[in-house]
Amino acid sequence: MRDWWIDGETGLPQEAAEKLRRKLASIVSRTDEGYVLAGAVAFTENSVKPLKPLSLGLSTNYFTDIVSANITIPSKTEEKTDISDAELEALADIRLPSPKKYRRLGREELGFIADEMPAQVKTSHGDIDVKALLAVLVAKVARLEEKVMKDELVAEKQ
Repeated sequence: MRDWWIDGETGLPQEAAEKLRRKLASIVSRTDEGYVLAGAVAFTENSVKPLKPLSLGLSTNYFTDIVSANITIPSKTEEKTDISDAELEALADIRLPSPKKYRRLGREELGFIADEMPAQVKTSHGDIDVKALLAVLVAKVARLEEKVMKDELVAEKQ
C-alpha cells in the first residue's frame, strides 16, 4: 500500500502538487503587485490585466464562437491619457457598409467584411474594432434622437 500525503497549499497529493509547482514556475512569476502569467497577463487577488494587447478574433486567430452572458470591455479612466470628447457629428458622418450574409467554416453568419470598413473602425491589423464601431453607431443613434426630438417640438408648436 502506498502512502498519500496531501499538500496543504493545493489540496492535491504531494507528488501531483510538486509537478504542478514545477510547471507553474516555468510560466508564472511573482512581482511586488501579484503574479505574471506567461509574460502576458498580470493578476492579483482582485484583478487580471493584460501586459500587452490581447485580442480575440484576429483574422489569423479566429474563434468561431465566444459564448458569454456578458462581454465587458475594460475602459477605466486611469488606464488612459489625452482623454477628450469625440466629435459626434464627425462620427455620425462615417459611412458604414451594408451588413453581409455569408458562410464561414460551413456556418451561415451575418456581419461585415473588414476590407469594406472605414479606417476609423479598423484595428492596426485591419480587422474590425468593435469598440470603435459601437462608438460610431452611438453617434448615429444620438443624431437620430436629436432629429426626432426636434421634429416632435416643431409638431407640438403647430
